[in-house]
Amino acid sequence: MNQGRQMTKIRRDRTQAKYKALDMTELSLKVAIKAIDHHTRAGYAKEHPDLISAFMTTAAANFATLTEREIAEAEQVTTINVKTGEQTA
Repeated sequence: MNQGRQMTKIRRDRTQAKYKALDMTELSLKVAIKAIDHHTRAGYAKEHPDLISAFMTTAAANFATLTEREIAEAEQVTTINVKTGEQTA
């Protein structure tokens, strides 16, 4: 079918926000499964996807809270620097 043509594998730019989010979600899923199995027994998480869902929902809420806090802190630092005339890197 692809006679004489070479397939080129396209690599994703892992610095793009959408891929960072995807990687973080995948990591959270792996952590959820390991944590649930650790506190119960091997295979329990896969038998109870509702627990995985609850874990992922909590992880997303925690991430959103931390992100909002970081934004608020950055805005506060920027405001202080503008008022005092300090230069930041």
